[in-house]
Amino acid sequence: MLITCTECGRAVSSRAPACIGCGAPIVPPGHVVEDPQPEPAAPPARAQIKLRAIIASAMLVTGVVWATLLDKGPGRNRFEDLMAAILIIGGLCSLLVTLIQAVAARDR
Repeated sequence: MLITCTECGRAVSSRAPACIGCGAPIVPPGHVVEDPQPEPAAPPARAQIKLRAIIASAMLVTGVVWATLLDKGPGRNRFEDLMAAILIIGGLCSLLVTLIQAVAARDR
């Protein structure tokens, strides 16, 4: 009897120990295979949190300075406005995520 490989979709004999196409083990019909549970990720180390906070703060400050300089410049460029906004938003989001990670790591 031919069955379909769960990995690559190739037709394989139900008596074969593994798929001839991808090498995945053949599961007999009616047999339930449980997916392995992923291990929880280790919390970031204190040095990693500090580095992320520094990078996020640098992004935020760079975006604010760039936006301030654009306001004083003679010509307005939409691309420069967009890049300044992306730096500000990215810096704020990164800083918030880093702060949340720092609090979560402290609670563990």
